[in-house]
Amino acid sequence: MLSFAIVIPNLNQSKFLGTALESLRYQSVPLEIAVMDGGSTDNFREVVEKHSDIITYLRSGLDEGQAAAIREGKDIISGDIVAWLNADDYYFPGALERVAACFEEDPELDVVYGDAVHVCPKGCFLSYFFGIQEFDKKDLTRSCFICQPACFVRRSAYEAVGGIDPTLQYTMDWDLWCRLSSGGAKFKYVRELFAAVRSYSGTKTLSGDWLRYKEIRWIEKEYGNRPLPLSWPGFYLYDLTNKKEKSVTDQACFHFLRLLRRLKKSIKWMGHPRNGAHGPINGFYRWSSVVRGACTIRLPWYNKQQWARLRVKVKPAHDDYRIRIDGKLCRHEMNGQGLVVAEFPPLKASQREISIECGKKGDWKLLEVSCELMGNEDV
Repeated sequence: MLSFAIVIPNLNQSKFLGTALESLRYQSVPLEIAVMDGGSTDNFREVVEKHSDIITYLRSGLDEGQAAAIREGKDIISGDIVAWLNADDYYFPGALERVAACFEEDPELDVVYGDAVHVCPKGCFLSYFFGIQEFDKKDLTRSCFICQPACFVRRSAYEAVGGIDPTLQYTMDWDLWCRLSSGGAKFKYVRELFAAVRSYSGTKTLSGDWLRYKEIRWIEKEYGNRPLPLSWPGFYLYDLTNKKEKSVTDQACFHFLRLLRRLKKSIKWMGHPRNGAHGPINGFYRWSSVVRGACTIRLPWYNKQQWARLRVKVKPAHDDYRIRIDGKLCRHEMNGQGLVVAEFPPLKASQREISIECGKKGDWKLLEVSCELMGNEDV
């Protein structure tokens, strides 16, 4: 069986690191794990001690940045397939087995990537990664449609292009995909959930740092031969979508960019829709909270705490919604503001599947998802 080399860069993210490591316990493939810590001052040592039995290599101290740490880790540990998992992200149970099967079925395959779900800091559902699509070499130079934690590379292909660029701070993943593509690597998109990605204002991606936009411009010029960064509006829209407190200017830009996106999609759809990138994901229309009939939410859940109640906010507000948890119809109550509260059955599984169906015809919106844990803690 193919083996994996998984690098976890970390800096003061120890409140999340345990879940990342725990998710690797739920993989039944040979793997080595390198934890590359930049000198954390939180409870890092306590977390890694609890998972010392699965950590192959551990280094903690000042380094030259995230990309350099990832590169160092990959060079130290062995494995046929390489990947990195940020300390605040984690895998679905069995994800690596599915990836290994893809590589074993096709010895010429160099890169496998799949779907991902965005979750809040405590692990509850926010959205799916809507930018995903089938591989297209030209599209890759103008849009990073591959979600990094859900992407895996054969080591021979990784080394053939020189590995990760340690000088980049924000776009080292996109740069690596582009170099692999330029070198003739074979990519495969698997329509299965591989990773959960935490989304919150403290992440590098949502920091709003203009260095990120500078690196994006460089990638478009280097690999797409475009003097102007055509992808900037899309990245800016993504940043605004995840920004909780928007100024008046932010609001105006947000609505204008959404309008441009809708017009762009309409033109593509009427012309030649590419790669099935316009269809819904598990019932959700892309880049929105609008649901076509019914939606399905899948989440890894390695926390030992049981969920007590599930709360979902829907629009329009009426009593013709049905909620199933792991296939079982749940008793629920609804108030006049569109808040549905469902009793959650006891579950021991490391994954949750929540289905929400509207009995009335037409589209509807899922505005919010949260849960109450045993002990009244909210997620």
